[in-house]
Amino acid sequence: MEKQKIAVIGGGVGAMTAIYAITQTPDWDKKYDITVYQLGWRTGGKGASGRNAEFGQRIEEHGLHVWAGFYQNAFRNMRRCYEQMVELGLRKKSDPLGTMDKAFKPLSHLFLAEHVPTDDPNENPWRPWVIDLPEYDEEPGNETEVPSPFEMMMRILQIMIEFLRRGELEGGADGPLGIEVPDGLLDGHESILSHLKALPGAGLPAGPHNADLLLEIIEDVQAEVHSQQTPENMARDSVRRGLNLLDIGLGYMHGVVSSDTFTNGYDVLDQWEFSDWLRMNGVSDQALKWVSIRGCYDFVFGFPMGNTDRQGDAGAGTALRAMTRLIFTYSGAIFHKMQAGMGDTIFGPYYLVLKELGVKFEFFNAARNLHLDEDRTHIERISMVRQAKVKSGTYEPLVDVDGLPCWPSEPLWDQLEDGAALKASGINFESERTPPKGEPFTLKRGEDFDLVILGASIGSLPYMSQELSIASERWRNMLDRVKTVPTHAMQLWLNKTPKQLGWEKRVKAHNSQKSLPSSPMRTVITGFAEPLDTWADMSHLIPHEDWGANKPKSIAYFCSPAPDGEDIHDFRDSFGRWMDNDLVKFWPGAEKDGTFDRSLLHESEDAAIYSRVNMFGSERYVLSVTNSVYHRLAPSQSGFANLYLAGDWTRCGLNAGCVEGATMSGIACASAVTGEKLLNVGAEDIAREETVSEKAMFQTNSVSGTKWPLTPFFARGEMTGVFVFYEMPRAEVQAMLPPGIELGPSPLTRPGFHPVGMSFCSYHNVRGSFVPDFMAMSPYGEATFAIPYTRTAEARQAPLLYPRRLYVNSKSAIMAGKVFYAMPKVWSDIKLENTRFTATGPRGMKMQATFQQHLDPDPLPGHPAQGAISNLLNMTFVTRNASGRMFYNAFDLQLDRAYVAPVSAQIEVKDPDPNGFPTTSFDAVPLQLQTGDRLPGAFRVWCSWAMTNPLDSKRVRHAAMAREWVRQRSMR
Repeated sequence: MEKQKIAVIGGGVGAMTAIYAITQTPDWDKKYDITVYQLGWRTGGKGASGRNAEFGQRIEEHGLHVWAGFYQNAFRNMRRCYEQMVELGLRKKSDPLGTMDKAFKPLSHLFLAEHVPTDDPNENPWRPWVIDLPEYDEEPGNETEVPSPFEMMMRILQIMIEFLRRGELEGGADGPLGIEVPDGLLDGHESILSHLKALPGAGLPAGPHNADLLLEIIEDVQAEVHSQQTPENMARDSVRRGLNLLDIGLGYMHGVVSSDTFTNGYDVLDQWEFSDWLRMNGVSDQALKWVSIRGCYDFVFGFPMGNTDRQGDAGAGTALRAMTRLIFTYSGAIFHKMQAGMGDTIFGPYYLVLKELGVKFEFFNAARNLHLDEDRTHIERISMVRQAKVKSGTYEPLVDVDGLPCWPSEPLWDQLEDGAALKASGINFESERTPPKGEPFTLKRGEDFDLVILGASIGSLPYMSQELSIASERWRNMLDRVKTVPTHAMQLWLNKTPKQLGWEKRVKAHNSQKSLPSSPMRTVITGFAEPLDTWADMSHLIPHEDWGANKPKSIAYFCSPAPDGEDIHDFRDSFGRWMDNDLVKFWPGAEKDGTFDRSLLHESEDAAIYSRVNMFGSERYVLSVTNSVYHRLAPSQSGFANLYLAGDWTRCGLNAGCVEGATMSGIACASAVTGEKLLNVGAEDIAREETVSEKAMFQTNSVSGTKWPLTPFFARGEMTGVFVFYEMPRAEVQAMLPPGIELGPSPLTRPGFHPVGMSFCSYHNVRGSFVPDFMAMSPYGEATFAIPYTRTAEARQAPLLYPRRLYVNSKSAIMAGKVFYAMPKVWSDIKLENTRFTATGPRGMKMQATFQQHLDPDPLPGHPAQGAISNLLNMTFVTRNASGRMFYNAFDLQLDRAYVAPVSAQIEVKDPDPNGFPTTSFDAVPLQLQTGDRLPGAFRVWCSWAMTNPLDSKRVRHAAMAREWVRQRSMR
């Protein structure tokens, strides 16, 4: 079997995870030939870091990267990668960062910077609040599922009740949490829990009455909490914190109970902005202005255009999912700090393992534009620029820093042709501000690649995917609605520790002694003053840098959103003023003569300060603004047949800018490429077919939608599937028909040819009309090969559709189809995903179909292709049993209420059964808006359906004859 060539554009977390996941599938090296085309000299994207040899091999990052304990997929992958490094002889366990336990260390506390204005101008308004959370024995990466929205609410409510019990009974402000609330709030919360537990099923309200009762209880407790938010109570740190936490928690519960979140997942809430949604559900303005909410936005840089003076913008569902997982589903500890740079800890191991396994890396190769073929369904060419030529032909990118392979902060110039001149020119190979300089060249489909994994971030896609935007409305909507924001970052190397700078004294002044972490506190804090609202003490990295005998005493990383248009000079001016006016409020020991004491900087300002502004292309941070989740494309749903997506900008289940989101996207990308079902923890809160967006496609107001037991007797259900019609020589098609069934004339094909069709469908909620919903068949997949425009003698001129073979993975559906309708159904092992349908069956049958959707679904009524689709799908079915008797039935797809979307399709079928599918391999173009007298192209349909009673065959045949008689008369 010839290998498929995969061109990977970019080397961030999404792309590297996708490649790594592919290499973990069986026989990957016999199936795929993978080449990574990387801008500049290192992989990593926004996570790239480098070692500066001029200044102590200091680690220079794009920003701040701390791994959360809920990163189950990211930790699972990295753990396996570290194990493989040892197995492949690339590293020993005794080496620096030789194991995961050496590479990551747990951190069980975080800080929030409360700003509490006072009347005394000399009093410091900043109050650091330490939140020390318990550590657990579980290793991150071992979990295989996440709580559903209902399970999450139950977990949070039980924790709130436990907090109330401890807050009222175990020390209050002097307890381990350092928070307290007034008496009298426990009973209301226990009443909420009692009522929640009494709901039927998985917490799904049986009707509005149950939900309304629960909301009334929640609203009563909210009113009590609000009555306690008096000026006296809110002036006390411990009580203010306790009441605000309850206020936010109750608003969260009110919001999910009053919405469809339990049944349809968090995404339904993204139609509202997070703070607005909390406000709608009763959270007070003072709680919304509190640092706990502000910290949610700071955590995800959630300020479009970098405007931190206004309320942030984050979709409510995405914010809830991310924050609840962060706080309530972590393993080990809430955070885990890398023990070297992101490049050293993550991208170095990925690169070393992948290169050893046979993945090729082409550095200094900038992708400029993706070009489509004539049908606008495939990536046909990729315009590239070779930024520099490597002397030996292979660039070796890593340097050794005290036994650890690391990426340098600049290219290894001596490996490049004219390296000295390039360095002297000041060229920045990673900047996307202007087009890259170098030698243009082209990658061609069929020669250089068959498939493309697009791992560049969405900030690069406007210039890289112009043709895709013209061809695909969904692509245009994604680029328009999924926003990014610039960021800026500063790192300091100092001659004093945070404790010597007065930090720990500030913490002790505003927190319970029992809640204080041991010294040194290993701070991670957010919610502080702009332009740098987040700080992490990274002093643990000092032993992994190389400063010689004169080492710094501490390292501090700061980051925040940046205003659009800011340059490095603007930023340096602003952070200089910030150090003088704001940073000294956290570090009073750093103040001298009313400003920040620059003598604290290690060696020199150049050596002790590293700053950068991330303004262009893939440097920008991907936001999750209101409503944008609905316009993200999944890794398998680019809309183009050979293009797969990887990055935290895709719809991956977390849909937020973080390592775990990018990892989940990479795993989904690898699953789409290989067809393997790969573990992807948390990719779906609720199964896709159960969500509102999917259910909406099947709504119907016809008689067949009437609930049991009022309906007459017929079969019914819901279906989504891809239909592909194509033409074959007429003689070949006639040979496939049984005795008594003949080909009729076809208006949609060339002379001498006849249309045939395949469908690849998912059926669910299938049952008799007299059967209640809960007794429906389990969902199943079905592939059908059918011949339209056939005739029988007894039906005369009426056009009929003959289903020649149906492959099904449901024994119940096979039995019902054969017994009642004489359908030629045969068992097949089917794997069905949104973009891929695979089936294997008797006699060596193998079938694979892949799809790419090009537009969002539209109602079929009024669609330009409605006539052609209706003519093909509304035909009466004819089947023939073993004794030769004909059966006629109407398979009503209820097209007047259906939704349709164009897809491109790639189909390969090998079927040795003489009564099966024809063996074929072809690409199908998407549904055309102007079909005329021709086949309409490939399309996906969502619809409810009904099938007539099998005893009604004679009436159905007469109806088909009558319809044809009317049609013929109307044409005269």
